[in-house]
Amino acid sequence: MDIPALFDRYEWGFETVEAGIWRSTFADEQDEEFDLYVADGEEWLHFAVTPFTPAPAPECREKLTSLLLSLNQSIRLVRFATDSDGDVSLLADLPRADLSFTLFAATMDALIHYTRELAAPLGRTATDPRFEMSFP
Repeated sequence: MDIPALFDRYEWGFETVEAGIWRSTFADEQDEEFDLYVADGEEWLHFAVTPFTPAPAPECREKLTSLLLSLNQSIRLVRFATDSDGDVSLLADLPRADLSFTLFAATMDALIHYTRELAAPLGRTATDPRFEMSFP
């Protein structure tokens, strides 16, 4: 499957970072910009909005991690992950064997939707120990 053609059909701008890796940017309602990466693997197409939050303050890491784990139970098609430094990413993976424009578009829609809905409150959770985020 031709990944640049999927971006074009989705009508979404992108740049090729290196062979098999594309980057795009988009903004949330507060005009904060986010990087979206798509990496073509042998069996999977990997998506990542990263970084998703500012670097978490040490006193906020545990609360943020707990919240991300809870959110992973209620969000669909995507998931949150943290790396060894505590940096947060919003990830998705699609099997290459069944890749279609419909799945690509649904994944892009989910990444954009959850970023726009959750980035600001999760960013505050990462940096303000007094902030309490509520979600359904």
